[in-house]
Amino acid sequence: MEELVFDHVERADPLAKSVIQRITEAIVTGHLVSGEKLVETKLAENLGVSRGPVREALRRLEEIGLVEKFPYRGAFVSALTRQDVEELHNVREPLEGLGARLLAEQQDAEAIARLKSILTQMGEADIASDRSRMIDLDTAFHDNLIRLTEHKLLCEVWQIVRLRLHRFLYLKRQRLYRSPEEAVAIHKPIVDAIANGHPEQAEQEARKHVITARRNLDIASLEMVMSDSNEIGD
Repeated sequence: MEELVFDHVERADPLAKSVIQRITEAIVTGHLVSGEKLVETKLAENLGVSRGPVREALRRLEEIGLVEKFPYRGAFVSALTRQDVEELHNVREPLEGLGARLLAEQQDAEAIARLKSILTQMGEADIASDRSRMIDLDTAFHDNLIRLTEHKLLCEVWQIVRLRLHRFLYLKRQRLYRSPEEAVAIHKPIVDAIANGHPEQAEQEARKHVITARRNLDIASLEMVMSDSNEIGD
């Protein structure tokens, strides 16, 4: 049998990973807005790195849909369309339902305490002066609903969904919740079902949460959310 020869695998560059995290955060939080051109030299200068890690970061971000590249034009922050938002909710529903079911089955006291802690922090958040705090807590709740299961494949699939959810919540920030009490009330049935050890109910509550969120996004409000994407950096 002929000896199989592979090309050498390049070692992972921790610098490139850091650059990916920084650019991702800037896109998700709206400091880099939809349609904005991403110039390698400018990004490299701002981040204090060479162009190599930036080029690798843009390639990776293109793979997960946060960056679009066009021949002869360069790389741009991808737009978040109505279809993107609808697909986000369609995918979230079964994933979060499964996460809630698994947590209810596992009955991990630390996991349940973590979810309850996030609810407490939601109830204490000052929406009027710091909406980003509620966005971070909302993302943390849904992130922990998946991450705390320690289900490897589920967590891997969730990583891309998480980024898009966080980005969407920032766009929707002015219409997210009317009060901390409302935020708690919307998430509490999920935690109660998990804490009470009712897997089927936990899954139903998690899926209902996403379904309700999708129904509340009528066409008019969704178009307003999309138009906000050009105002976030202001």
